[in-house]
Amino acid sequence: MISLTLANFGIVFVGSVFLLTAIAKIIEPWKFAQHIAQLRLFNSRLIEPITITFIAVEATIGSALIFGATPAMIIPLSIIILISLSVLTYWSTSTGKTEDCGCYNGWLKITPNQSLLLNLLYIICLGVGLIGNYNEGTILWRWMIVIATFLIGYAAASASLEYLDNHGYPLIDLAPIQANRPWQNQWLGEAVNLDLSLGAKLIVFMSPRCPQCKDWLQVLKIVHDCHELPDVLGVVAFTNYDEMRWFVDSHQLNFSVVALDSVAYDRLKIDTVPTAVIVEDGIIREKWVAGMPASFVQRIKQALSVG
Repeated sequence: MISLTLANFGIVFVGSVFLLTAIAKIIEPWKFAQHIAQLRLFNSRLIEPITITFIAVEATIGSALIFGATPAMIIPLSIIILISLSVLTYWSTSTGKTEDCGCYNGWLKITPNQSLLLNLLYIICLGVGLIGNYNEGTILWRWMIVIATFLIGYAAASASLEYLDNHGYPLIDLAPIQANRPWQNQWLGEAVNLDLSLGAKLIVFMSPRCPQCKDWLQVLKIVHDCHELPDVLGVVAFTNYDEMRWFVDSHQLNFSVVALDSVAYDRLKIDTVPTAVIVEDGIIREKWVAGMPASFVQRIKQALSVG
């Protein structure tokens, strides 16, 4: 009886982890999409469908483990997935492509080694469940729930990304920097003496290691040079001075750049770069996450045509 209880508990525990991490990705799927992009294993056009499909599959496996849908098949599949993700985490973090596993979508701050140890714990729990006489019976309603989980997960992740694409900001955003709120100068640190109470400024949070940030740079230089558009201020995730100096010099940036350490980024909940805000007369008018909205691209085109 004890072994059966432990087996069932371990499987439900791991299933709950799969389901919760999928929910975290559904709420903020662009974070996971950016993580996949940093791996540089797929064509950019495949990033979004891979992101959505992975989230739906992750939720589905979690649901299948929790409700005991064909455990003799689902448990070995889950173990294979965990091993594969562990190998991918070790490769991506050791080569510098990513800084973490991306499994918890930034909601749980852990090191790569801690991620590997957690995966080992999950594999042990599933292994115990596989040999612990777990109930093999599969009733139709269980698979109906599993299939519904896949469809709901896929639709929810798609809708979350589509909302971001259409509006330029996420449906759910807990960061202190929000549209229609006053800009706080202390957000950039006490060393930065910047008065944003008058005029317009486009503040862009970036990272030297972010491929999409580099794609923005040429456009941002054009924006900064155009009098009809806001001046640009870059805010870079600080790693070391030499890397930041290389970032500025190699791209010949014509706008000012401020360095913030990882603690300040975490405090502002800047989990996805590029993130940008337009500040007008001290008020945040717009906020963009991971993409530049079509309305601002049109403003750029109009300003260039006038110039």
